[in-house]
Amino acid sequence: MNSENFFNWEYSAFDKDNTGFSPQTVISKDNVENLELNWIYQFDSVSTIDDDIVPPEGIQTTPLIYQGIVYVATGYNEVYAIDATDGSPLWSFKPDINNYKNTEVWAKRLATRSLTIHEDAIYVQTSECSIYGLDLITGEVVFELPETCSNIPGNNGEYFSPFAPTFHNNLLITRAQGNAFGGRGFVSAYDIDTKELAWHWFSSPPAGGELNWGYDQANLGNIHPFEDDWGYTNYIAGGTSWGLLAIDDDSETLFLLTGEPANQFDAALRPGPNLFSSSIVALNINTGVMKWYYQMSTHDINNNDPGWKVIYTTISVDNIERKAIIAASKTNYLYVVDAMTGNLIHEPIHFGPEGYNLTNDNTENQSDMFASQSKYVGEIFCPSQLGGVFAGMSVADNVAYIPSQNVCGTVLTRLLDYKGEVLDGFVYRLDLDRPTNGSIYAVDLSTSELKWQIYLPDRIQSASLIVSGDVLYSIDRSGVFYAIDIEDGKILNSIPFNSMGSAGPSIGADATGSMMIIFPMGGGNLTGANPGILVSLSVDESDDDSYDYILFAITFTSLIYATIVTRRRIRN
Repeated sequence: MNSENFFNWEYSAFDKDNTGFSPQTVISKDNVENLELNWIYQFDSVSTIDDDIVPPEGIQTTPLIYQGIVYVATGYNEVYAIDATDGSPLWSFKPDINNYKNTEVWAKRLATRSLTIHEDAIYVQTSECSIYGLDLITGEVVFELPETCSNIPGNNGEYFSPFAPTFHNNLLITRAQGNAFGGRGFVSAYDIDTKELAWHWFSSPPAGGELNWGYDQANLGNIHPFEDDWGYTNYIAGGTSWGLLAIDDDSETLFLLTGEPANQFDAALRPGPNLFSSSIVALNINTGVMKWYYQMSTHDINNNDPGWKVIYTTISVDNIERKAIIAASKTNYLYVVDAMTGNLIHEPIHFGPEGYNLTNDNTENQSDMFASQSKYVGEIFCPSQLGGVFAGMSVADNVAYIPSQNVCGTVLTRLLDYKGEVLDGFVYRLDLDRPTNGSIYAVDLSTSELKWQIYLPDRIQSASLIVSGDVLYSIDRSGVFYAIDIEDGKILNSIPFNSMGSAGPSIGADATGSMMIIFPMGGGNLTGANPGILVSLSVDESDDDSYDYILFAITFTSLIYATIVTRRRIRN
């Protein structure tokens, strides 16, 4: 990696492999206790939205830092460009959310969880599935691909789209979330020049079912073929891909995660393993043809899907370098699979408390293929549908750092008003009458052994972990920022911000080359309506020996950064 790359946080999880690891050492465990506030940026108040639109659960987007500018999105799909030097605004993109209701398949839910920089633009996917490319310097819309969820073959449900697209050569690759709204799981690739569809891949059958769905592809993974998998009703769907994608350029492989089957419909209507939901999946990135899959939760009724990110990395096992895919589930299992074959490198690695009252947890072909979530009405299961792992983990130097939240869940019956019909259905709820907390686990990927664990007073939800300078950074649900020693889990610094923490931090440089940690707080309605803030912290680099060896690189790169920032101000 070139030294100037230390100063950018160019991807949601630092690199395109989603490791969440930055090799910078200016801010490190030797000085992290001396973090000081640089500036705070207050986001603009949000215009009134219609009552039937579900507001976001805080700001969930890890900021990007590129050439001295911070790019961040709020849950209201707004994108901001902010000067990293002093926190002054450069430009903003603010779509009219109330117009989304003209999109028939929009689930009326708001969230933005990632941004993507490609060439000279930053890309966002708004909640009703439109994709915009914004000029990095001016914020001008230079690319638009509207309503990418509106013509999904076989779909009978709705979607919202929290994750930005990713890119490979001339392909734009996108997906949307819709497990709770009956949306059919898909991944789509478009030619970025013509905006024509290149391919679709589907993780669940079309509405009404399909004879022997997935039967001829079951042998690409760990599950036996199951006749009439998913059944034959209009109330089967889900398996939508939500989370960061990873790409291996050499083998031209796209790695992704799929979610649980649509959970509001009775699971007894979808007998079988429900391929290819709740899985890790590898696709040929040029054609969308599946290479392999690993299903971690077969006939899932606990919402035991992976999410937030899949990590592509190299690990050492028995002194042999292995290309691996790393993912974690909501029932506190870590999955380490061979990136080329999809075969397990280690047996699923459990961490944290033992699960309680779970169904089909790592049972693969011995699963109950006819189970119904009706068994949980009036009962609890632990971890819940939003835990344990409900935030992105990080991998650095052969160790996985995994956030988890200890909270149980239950299921309630409800009447569904679905496509003009009234149906008996279900809704999942957290059991917040019992004590909850957060945990972080460090697992050695060579041996699958637990290195250390730490318990935090509040849950870790949505806010991804990052590692840099021998420090693990985490933000809990109550807005406490933690800096933790990666060797033993000791807390080196903690700063309370008394606002919802639902996005991870990033580390990068301003236009003068000064390194800083940047993260948002608040920005939702769960704790009272507030637009949220963006925080910048740093240390005094003049006393840091590690600063000297990169001084020349900083000076050189700063000239480039300053030129770009000056160009922006001249244009205004």
